[in-house]
Amino acid sequence: MASEAPYAALSGLFWAGLLTAAARAGRANGAGPTTATDVIALGVAGAKIGKVVAEDRVTVFLRRPFADGPAAVQPRGEGLTRAVGELVTCSHCVSLWAAGILGAAQVASPRATRFVTRVFAAYAVADAVAPRLRSRR
Repeated sequence: MASEAPYAALSGLFWAGLLTAAARAGRANGAGPTTATDVIALGVAGAKIGKVVAEDRVTVFLRRPFADGPAAVQPRGEGLTRAVGELVTCSHCVSLWAAGILGAAQVASPRATRFVTRVFAAYAVADAVAPRLRSRR
């Protein structure tokens, strides 16, 4: 049975970062309140980033150190390598990390983060609409 320590370490890293950002958000003055639009955009962007990182051909280089196969989607190795491989090949898992990072970044740099978030949210909308447009030809 594989050790759970690497998975616990990754989880601890995620929560430490999220809680640090939350503490900073409590002290931040310029970030402004989070709106429903921000939450929706963060969710949509996080989901799209998850798909891009875990599945797209152009991001194979991110997965290759931790995964095998032509598309680098089969986690490999043991310990931390395996745990990171399982993380970066799981779009659902990457989505949580992406949303957390975007949320934390929004505290530190709201304008820049809203821009990045909206780009990925718009990409998700475009990706959903494109098949419908192609089918009308």
